[in-house]
Amino acid sequence: MLSFYYLFPMYRTFLKELAVPFIESEAPATRALDGLSLSPTDEPCPGVKIAFYHCKTLLDRGCDVLFLPALVSLSRTSYCCPKMMGLPDMIKAGLDLEPERLISPVIDVKENPRWERSWVKAAYALGVKDRTLALKAVKRGWMAWAATQSAMARHEIAVPRMIEGSFDEADKTSSGRKSPVTGLMGHAYVLYDVFAAGIFDMVSSFGRAVTPEMVSEESALAGVRTIFEGEKLWSFEAHILGASFYLLRNRLVDRMIFVSSFSCGPASIIEDYIEEEAERQGIPFLGLVVDEHTGHLGLLTRIETFMDATAHVARPGTLVSLGAGEDADAGSGKPAATGTQVSYVRGPEVPSRPGIVTMGNLHIPLKSLFHECGVDVLTPPDLSDHLVALGRELAPEFICYPMVALLGQCRELCRAGADRVAMVMGKGRCRLGWYAQVMENLLRRAGYNVAVVGFDSPFPWRERGSAFLQQAQKVIGKPAVRLVIRGASLALSKLLLLEQAEEMLRELRAYEIPRGSGDELYRGFLRDLDVASSTGACVRVFRRFREACMEVPKAREPVVTVAVVGEIYVLNEPFVNKHIERVLGSFEERVRVKRHLTVMSWLKRHILAVPSSILREIRVKRAAAPYLGLSVGGHGLESVGESVLAAQSRVDGVIHLLPFTCMPEVVAQSVLVKVGEELDIPILSLVLSEQTGAVGLRTRLEAFVDLLWGRKRSLPERAGRCLVL
Repeated sequence: MLSFYYLFPMYRTFLKELAVPFIESEAPATRALDGLSLSPTDEPCPGVKIAFYHCKTLLDRGCDVLFLPALVSLSRTSYCCPKMMGLPDMIKAGLDLEPERLISPVIDVKENPRWERSWVKAAYALGVKDRTLALKAVKRGWMAWAATQSAMARHEIAVPRMIEGSFDEADKTSSGRKSPVTGLMGHAYVLYDVFAAGIFDMVSSFGRAVTPEMVSEESALAGVRTIFEGEKLWSFEAHILGASFYLLRNRLVDRMIFVSSFSCGPASIIEDYIEEEAERQGIPFLGLVVDEHTGHLGLLTRIETFMDATAHVARPGTLVSLGAGEDADAGSGKPAATGTQVSYVRGPEVPSRPGIVTMGNLHIPLKSLFHECGVDVLTPPDLSDHLVALGRELAPEFICYPMVALLGQCRELCRAGADRVAMVMGKGRCRLGWYAQVMENLLRRAGYNVAVVGFDSPFPWRERGSAFLQQAQKVIGKPAVRLVIRGASLALSKLLLLEQAEEMLRELRAYEIPRGSGDELYRGFLRDLDVASSTGACVRVFRRFREACMEVPKAREPVVTVAVVGEIYVLNEPFVNKHIERVLGSFEERVRVKRHLTVMSWLKRHILAVPSSILREIRVKRAAAPYLGLSVGGHGLESVGESVLAAQSRVDGVIHLLPFTCMPEVVAQSVLVKVGEELDIPILSLVLSEQTGAVGLRTRLEAFVDLLWGRKRSLPERAGRCLVL
């Protein structure tokens, strides 16, 4: 059994109730760092990498099977981190385990009211056929976990003592100490694992240290509810953030340290809230990032320096117990005290207009929608290094590339006079749902008076329609219904024609003579489509483009086919992916690119509910199931399923695009290693960030295409599949 800190009491109780003999993974020592290479890819956070070491160690100790549940959600309002959802499949793929060697029941309180059934199946796999006993065991396990959470807060003890089972009242930290109290916030698998190199002991040596588990669930929840939809944050991160708010606003700590692991996705969202609250309360704050390269001495030096610099903050008085009571300001959402505000100098005021953030050519249909509604909307210029730099100046360190780009667009829109910016959102498993309010917070802290208005899906209409209309009114007011319908019709027409034109361009690039002819025609098509003011005009523009494409001379040469999968933003924003489709289409040896994920395909499935799109999604999920059984948010599941379908349709290779630190795609990347091996299809994962260079990316693509051509020519059955126009 893999001891996963937070849920450890549940797992232990469940197995004991079933009378199943088991051994537990041990806390890793420094030597465990040598085992991090067990992770098939470099991108997972250290917490995931160490899980590979845990599992391999258990197998080496003679375990027949691994018991590792998948954590989807622990409450009715929030999810867990996508990497916790996909960890069992990542372990199975990375360690090349047979399915029967990993038992992975699911905890999904939010979406699956019958999630306990998976634990009954787990009991059956463990040799226990008694359904009643299995259900009783899982319920007792859940109760044991809840009781342990309460006990840690009541006795104010840290997670390691919980695992040891020590809840003695005598262990409760004295509340009368006058030395500075330090809030030490972070995940348990960071604070108490090998990466942080004994950080809890380091901090405790300078006085009392308070960690998230020492704050009750009620107090933490009250704190996190003071931010908009805070209860929808990932479960563990919501508790960390709420505990931080509770400690800071009630002045229960004199200084705050937040420790995150390298590339931790959820931490990039909550750290800004914690730092801002500490600044507001006038409490010193230190952010630390740890990974497998973190040295004990360097970490100790930073902590010592921070502790020495904040030693004067000690205040006399008695602290109340952290496990009880409520935040006095939690219900109002107002901080207990206000820190010094920074003044920013801005240019002259210009008339305010709404703005929109975009990706790729999405601005073309969106401009038409707003124009038909009588709204003069601002659109950002084409994405560039300048805009990305503007975003990076304000963005959290480990936030994903799409948010950096969108934040840069927001700053440019603000400079142009926008006082409100519209963008798509939807709180779920990945970070997209938090972009709007986090970006608004960052922009306001930087001196921009702007509201970022997020739009979630309006369906089902009875539940979400009213909220959608309220958000829409903030941007477009209350135009006549006929104008909205006409604008939506025109925008959808342009989206559909854009999708068809892009597919024609991919086909043309593979055979055109001379190279670049298709791209030149496509640029003219975009200009004409942008100014088209009716559906009929749009159709005429498309027909001219199609006819021009048919007149381009074409080579009768074989091609290799490459499927491009990944996260929707990097697939549809050419600047971010360094115009990868155009680059592939420019190689001397011809490449036919295939891509299914577009803005229109997303709308067909999630908004329009087109039957063919629904059937496609079912096919994708079925294809992914042997490798990734759960949705991990974003397009992680689709990346796996589309890759499997590509192999089954005899595509020559797959290119997987993911933004650096993208949680769902990191899961997919690890699983795709196994997909490529089993289905004998080359898969190239490309991690994109602001530092990605076009030249280096082109070199990798050239090498990959050379590999594909080498395979096609060396294997007779592949050579016979060469596509010829």
